[in-house]
Amino acid sequence: MSVSSSSPAAPDPLTRLTLLLLAALTVMSGATIAPALPAMREHFAGVPNVDLLVKLALTILGLVIAITAPLGGVLADRFGRRPVLLGSLLLYAVGGASGLVAESLGAVLAGRVVLGLAVAGTMTAAGALVNDLFSGPERGRFLSQQAAFTSFGGAVLLPLGGALAGLSWRAPFVLYALALLLLPLTLRLPRGVPEPAQEAGQAQPPRWGAIALVYGLALGYMVVFYLMPAQGPFLLRTLGAQAAQTGLLLGTFTLMAAVSSLLYVRFAGRFDPRRAAALGLGVVAAGWLVVSAAPNLAVALAGLVLGGLGGGLVFPNLYTWLADLTPPAWRGRVVAGMSSAVFLGQFLSPLLLASPTGHEARGYVWGAALAAVMAAALLVLSLRRVAPQPAVSRS
Repeated sequence: MSVSSSSPAAPDPLTRLTLLLLAALTVMSGATIAPALPAMREHFAGVPNVDLLVKLALTILGLVIAITAPLGGVLADRFGRRPVLLGSLLLYAVGGASGLVAESLGAVLAGRVVLGLAVAGTMTAAGALVNDLFSGPERGRFLSQQAAFTSFGGAVLLPLGGALAGLSWRAPFVLYALALLLLPLTLRLPRGVPEPAQEAGQAQPPRWGAIALVYGLALGYMVVFYLMPAQGPFLLRTLGAQAAQTGLLLGTFTLMAAVSSLLYVRFAGRFDPRRAAALGLGVVAAGWLVVSAAPNLAVALAGLVLGGLGGGLVFPNLYTWLADLTPPAWRGRVVAGMSSAVFLGQFLSPLLLASPTGHEARGYVWGAALAAVMAAALLVLSLRRVAPQPAVSRS
């Protein structure tokens, strides 16, 4: 499929649904097993450094994706979107479901590495295909729908993972095999190989200094955000939550993020995205402070609701700011860098904000402080005007 300068025909509803489901695989990769982490730790209690290794079973995905996402983009551009998506779906099912039979914690981690490769390919190829099939305001609307869909997916998958974790720590891994159901839908997608970018677009360099700043803020936000799935189950357990309750509580966070993202769509473009992102980070900081001081599950739930409402404002506005800084011909590479920053932050979260056993709330205190510092920095930066990049027609 080539991309012409004229607006492409609107994709049919089944194509839209397929792209939404492919995007949901990203959040599913981590959210599915989050409620099972405490039970996994008990199963492998005799393994040295088990606390850290069990958390890495969730977050090693971020490191793998951060390293391999650029490669996924290159493969999608050279061989087409659909072939990369088909291969990634197969890897997703094999690597994800390997936890059903893994006999050691090392084997679990190896399967998570394979899953990370699959997510990197799925994310980059599906993202490129969205850019192929949508343009202008329609692309923005679809990306907003996609963000909300993935958040709602997390709100469903976390409780479902919690219910399965109540049966066995292995049970949530069966959900990864559902990726195979997307193979028939993916086969009907266009192959999607874009034509080379125009000379004029190539001549316009990106604003790398400002873009690097956005990358840094996205990385920092993911360090703060990922306290919820990586360390939330352990904190909630100290407050008396069972696995199913943990899934419901953590699902509330993603549900609130989806709600605030959808509500903000009506106001997008009316406010400086840096100020809107700063507001979101400030609300996340307040929510994490409530969670860190929660004496019971009801107060912890209030903190998760608050944090989720704030979190739904952060990424849409960071991506909007990034788009203002990026020439059209560089969007794929710049967005790939953003993906690497996001998932590197996911990987680093339990390392930078580790909470020792018996002090599970400590990471949330440091997370709140980091979110508050980033909010203040964004408010200062918002005093400077961002000049949008001029649009360049695609060929």
